[in-house]
Amino acid sequence: MEAIIVLGIGNQLMMDDGIGIYLVEELAKQNSQPSLQYIIGESDIDYCLQCIESVSSVILVDAVCLGKDPGDVTIFPLEELHEQQPINISPHNMHLFHVLFHKKEEIKGFLIGIEPYEISFNFGLSSTLLENWNLIYEEVKASIETLIKQLQE
Repeated sequence: MEAIIVLGIGNQLMMDDGIGIYLVEELAKQNSQPSLQYIIGESDIDYCLQCIESVSSVILVDAVCLGKDPGDVTIFPLEELHEQQPINISPHNMHLFHVLFHKKEEIKGFLIGIEPYEISFNFGLSSTLLENWNLIYEEVKASIETLIKQLQE
């Protein structure tokens, strides 16, 4: 069975922008599936691209700004990314999502987006996301389990 990569994207120095990293770090501790790799990509998009270039399935975890309630989780199929109208919800999307759009026949996957409360220069998550950490974690974990089944079909 081919490996599926779960890639945490974000910047831990920008508060809630680091939520993808924090979630993937925690999920990696509980990983018991050899076909599942958790990778911290941070905001190094070239490193992220290097990690996913040899796989056909990837799940990205990142902060996304949709105007929803802080901590809300939204899932986007990668094949719905549009070259002319990129999803302007994440500061990490331009280069990475553009490449993923062009590789949509080769790389299948999803973006799991978590609505931030505050993105500003400071280390650690906002108190709003910390208060809801367990709910966010469990929802993202369950989403990944569901998405893996879809990717393996």
